Amino acid sequence: MRAAGGAGDPVTGEPWNRDEIDVLVEAYMAMRRAEFLGQHLVKASVVRDLRQLLQARSERSIEYKLQNVSAVLDENNEVWISGYKPATHYQREFATATLEALGRGHRMREVAEDYASSPIVAPSRVRLATGDVEVAVPTPNGRATNPSRVNLTVGPIGALHDFQNRRLGKAGEEWVVDLEREKLERLGRRDLAKDVIWVSQDRGDGAGYDVASYRLDGSELHIEVKTTNMGVRTPFYITRWELEVSSRERDLYALYRVFGFSRDPKVYVLNGSVEEVARVEPKVFLGIPL
Repeated sequence: MRAAGGAGDPVTGEPWNRDEIDVLVEAYMAMRRAEFLGQHLVKASVVRDLRQLLQARSERSIEYKLQNVSAVLDENNEVWISGYKPATHYQREFATATLEALGRGHRMREVAEDYASSPIVAPSRVRLATGDVEVAVPTPNGRATNPSRVNLTVGPIGALHDFQNRRLGKAGEEWVVDLEREKLERLGRRDLAKDVIWVSQDRGDGAGYDVASYRLDGSELHIEVKTTNMGVRTPFYITRWELEVSSRERDLYALYRVFGFSRDPKVYVLNGSVEEVARVEPKVFLGIPL
């Protein structure tokens, strides 16, 4: 965590008191819930309302503190509101208040779980190609320590939930098939685009990857797709067979990690053997009676 006891108001330098923090966090959670439910909410109007409630604070201060709440959520692998990019220098009380707000009642958790389960991709006005949505591989808490490795954190709604949600997984795979076809079309390789195959759908799950695509030079690209509606650092489950295939076919293999699927879908790519580019931890074991 990057909380700092002295991270006060960016304008006045004065720390926020707990009452002020609770008012702001409550408003943030209301916006977050509305976003999960697909409701349109004008954030500028919310900020103006907060300005009336928090008259000692400027709009600039309020905007920054909303970004602080996003930072706490991000560090705890919870979804944060689009438009409020995490600002990680915050008072410790913001972490306390935000985490307490997540636990208030069951309705917020139910809404979050429904959101996490949604297999519906966020709409786009244009056809997307892989390059349109690819981002850099995440680093621990956004800090670029070793960009060739992935350091993933665990949240309350995370990897196992995604692993068990077959509808979400299939929707992500179909989305990647369309991305790859559009990528090849744009590169002038229509001959390859028409040969992209949704392997797990058309041939079953035994291949160890989900999509058979191509690179520009015509070489094969075997893509394993892992999809979540949660954030970029949400961990993913991978089977022993998938790990073996990624190692054996390292020159052909890529894992596409799709995240934010039902809100603003993006993807990062792990090329080659997954065990060489991600920290793999044993979490599930097979029990056989003696």
